[in-house]
Amino acid sequence: MSKTKKIAGIVLAGGNSRRFGEDKALYRKTSDAQTWVEQTANKILPVVDHVFIVTNRGLFTSIDSLFNDSNITVLSDQEPFLDKGPLGGIYAVMSNTKYEYYLLTPTDTPQITTAIFAELIHQGNAYAATENAEHYLTACIPYCKNETQALLNSGNLRIRQLLQTINTQKYMFPNESPFQNENYK
Repeated sequence: MSKTKKIAGIVLAGGNSRRFGEDKALYRKTSDAQTWVEQTANKILPVVDHVFIVTNRGLFTSIDSLFNDSNITVLSDQEPFLDKGPLGGIYAVMSNTKYEYYLLTPTDTPQITTAIFAELIHQGNAYAATENAEHYLTACIPYCKNETQALLNSGNLRIRQLLQTINTQKYMFPNESPFQNENYK
């Protein structure tokens, strides 16, 4: 019997990294360290059936060359939604595959843990929040290609709007530090 396609990971790795000064997805803290995109993929892989890393066309070749695992696929944004942020990335993945759920994470939260991902999967349709912030890009959501496409077509690129549309619930985590977005070196 074949394994049901239940959950896929989506690593959002297509940002412009303007404030950071270089591509965050390809950043290495030390010369022998893994890139942030590799670290993120390795943290999400144990809890999903497949990982999709979605990036812009400019970063595609560099990121794709990092992976040769059959459980990891690198995709770039797709027409007509090029460079439309996280929603464009979600659309690119959902246009190419259909899983019951998708676990989202940005590549620029290097302190995130596999345990956090497992807890979001356990919660189902939920996004991470802490006392100080809503972490909309760290979420477990159902397949929602049509809703994503409708928002993109209307020019609404807010992930929060997608989460509201599909009734994603907030799930509170006690510690802020794993969700810290690294915008500066």
